[in-house]
Amino acid sequence: MNSNWKKGRLMFAILLGVPAGLMFLFSIARPVMGNSGNFIDPVLSATCHRMPSRCVNLPWGTSALCARCTAFWLGLAGGIVLMYSRTGKIPFWAGFPLLLPLIADGMLQFHSSYESSNVIRLVTGLAGGFGISVTILGRVHRVN
Repeated sequence: MNSNWKKGRLMFAILLGVPAGLMFLFSIARPVMGNSGNFIDPVLSATCHRMPSRCVNLPWGTSALCARCTAFWLGLAGGIVLMYSRTGKIPFWAGFPLLLPLIADGMLQFHSSYESSNVIRLVTGLAGGFGISVTILGRVHRVN
């Protein structure tokens, strides 16, 4: 890979990873922020339905995002970190199968009376977030 390709890929990872990490942190920290956290509520509301029954129960309160979104942002940020570690030599196409459980569970809930549990939402969100990061930042063999 040439130097411009690496720099562009790193910049894209930073522009995607930092907001993803912040969204996860805001979701789990919002219960302890009280009124001082009101500035992040519009951002969180724009990305998630935030139904209390679908949120994660934490020891210090209920997460600000649903279980799937909280896990998705964690998976996305964690996947980006992994893709830049020495062991992150995963081809981009390996991310697509990780998206299938997320898509299947979401579509099943939307089009039927099926209701998944928060554990399933956590697993599918984590896999989906990781799958997106692998798909976007996976190793591509370029011919120059």
